[in-house]
Amino acid sequence: MKLRAHHILCIQGYMGNGYDKNFTNNMDQIVKHLKSNPKSKVTIIDSIDCICSKCPNTINNTHCQTQDKVKTLDLNVINLLNIQKNKTYTYDDILDILSTNLSIDKFNRICSNCQWFEYGYCKDALSKLLKIT
Repeated sequence: MKLRAHHILCIQGYMGNGYDKNFTNNMDQIVKHLKSNPKSKVTIIDSIDCICSKCPNTINNTHCQTQDKVKTLDLNVINLLNIQKNKTYTYDDILDILSTNLSIDKFNRICSNCQWFEYGYCKDALSKLLKIT
């Protein structure tokens, strides 16, 4: 499975909401698969992935309408969390990286420009991951 770097955070905060039914059905399947198969192989990328494939903001399955924004999100995840682009991890490895490297400050720096962050969807799930009350 190929995932944009910032989508590893989106998966943690996902609560069943999305752009439309097609998007949420796809996201539901991806999240369920990863959580029930923690040894799944995940390659971190900074381009269109299996989540983007069903997003209404994806243009011709080649790029996002908000390309600059999502590229910045990906770059921030890669740099702030010490994740290597084009490297394959297990999903368990990714969870370990998040629990080791993610802080509330890094989370805010990475995600504060995202519409889902503004809605508050991610904060509760990521707070549990970070063991913050």
